[in-house]
Amino acid sequence: MSHRSALHRLSRRRFLGTLAGSAAAAILAACGSSSSPTATAKPSGGTSATGAPAATAASSSGKKVDLTFWKHNHNPADDFTKVLIDEYQKQNPNVTIKLEIIPNDTIFTKIATAFAGGQAPDMFDLNDTTIPTYTSKGVVAPLDPSTFSFASQADLEKAYVPNSLNPFKGPDGKIYGMPFEYNSWVMTINEKMFSDAGLDPAKDYPKTWAEVGTTGAKLAKMANGRFDRQGFGWNLLTSGWTMLQYPPIIYQLGGSVLSDDDKGKQCVLNNAEGVEALQKMQDIYYKYKAGAPGVNVSTAQDPMADFTQEKVAMWILGPWATPTFKGTPVENNYRIVPLPQASDGKRKVVSLSSWAWMVNGKSPNTAEAWKFVNYAQQQGARWLTTSGYALPRLGWTDSPEAKAFKGLDVFIDQMQYARPRLLNPNASEINNVVHKAVQQALLNNTSAKQVLDAAATDINNITSK
Repeated sequence: MSHRSALHRLSRRRFLGTLAGSAAAAILAACGSSSSPTATAKPSGGTSATGAPAATAASSSGKKVDLTFWKHNHNPADDFTKVLIDEYQKQNPNVTIKLEIIPNDTIFTKIATAFAGGQAPDMFDLNDTTIPTYTSKGVVAPLDPSTFSFASQADLEKAYVPNSLNPFKGPDGKIYGMPFEYNSWVMTINEKMFSDAGLDPAKDYPKTWAEVGTTGAKLAKMANGRFDRQGFGWNLLTSGWTMLQYPPIIYQLGGSVLSDDDKGKQCVLNNAEGVEALQKMQDIYYKYKAGAPGVNVSTAQDPMADFTQEKVAMWILGPWATPTFKGTPVENNYRIVPLPQASDGKRKVVSLSSWAWMVNGKSPNTAEAWKFVNYAQQQGARWLTTSGYALPRLGWTDSPEAKAFKGLDVFIDQMQYARPRLLNPNASEINNVVHKAVQQALLNNTSAKQVLDAAATDINNITSK
């Protein structure tokens, strides 16, 4: 059955339910929840359901406004952001927005350094795991609902999937970030490689991590003792990428990174679940020979290179990635399938990640910055088709663009099992420790228990500060 017919069966209520469920998981992982409206509301505040540019409030003062915006690198979204800036400036000729695209592997350091030196931009984007660090320090501006044409925050939240904005709230309950990516992470497979190996891509894709190993071994190709093509590869480009691939397996097994299902302070990575999860990752390379460490060609700027260059048959990704397939050998030759699960798992889990646009609390133009964010938020269908971004603002999921987006039915369905990366004020430091431990285990086939014991000691030192 085609992805279009499957998506047609996904009712609006189903979409809301799966997104709301994943958002609720985010709240629990963020150490406590706050109340918000749960009633489904019609799109409001100028949401463009069709994808056409919606009208936006003009600059209230008419004075000259110069805004700076730092955004992480993602080529399709970079281009579309430039389009939106151009549209907004034409509608608001007194506003000038200077966009700077920052490489993914340096943006967090650059933003932190800029804040420390009092040189931070008016607007910037951060991923979910980094946001608590800034909201806890009080350096970012809360969203003023009036800049989104709402009378109150409660009214604004009715225009979004219930609870979807809670991960972007500070300790005071105010909203400090607006999500432009809301990604469930699943798997993509190369259909031709499956068919050439005698496998049916519609039925024979792996459902468990052990099957990733056995299926991957059938798809792998060797040349001169090296992998010319991996059946599957772990994409551990940065700590953020590692946290999208390792912890979900821990959660599937019933474990967590920190105690009390990530709400506590003690590291429990070296418990049985954490060790088994890392061993499953090692097995794909060292037991099943489906791939090998150190052969990936992907980079932080081009994280899909292994798949688009047909260097790997199976790869983990979010919906933002599929627009990057355009013009590559896999453009018409890929299938989106659910994320594999642990065969001995206690629960189904996939990763949820997001990036949010935020405003500098010391900017002299916070209201003008939020007005531009609102304009960009109204373009849900356009974000999906240009960048693969699924926004939790209501009004775009019934559009023709949404129905035509390949694999969207899988991405939406898997959101019911979505759990965010670790949301903790110390997440950046913790993630770096986990990343190094996983790299050591996979690169050197070091004992999973050994590297995780050392990581747990380092993380406990961080959380005890």
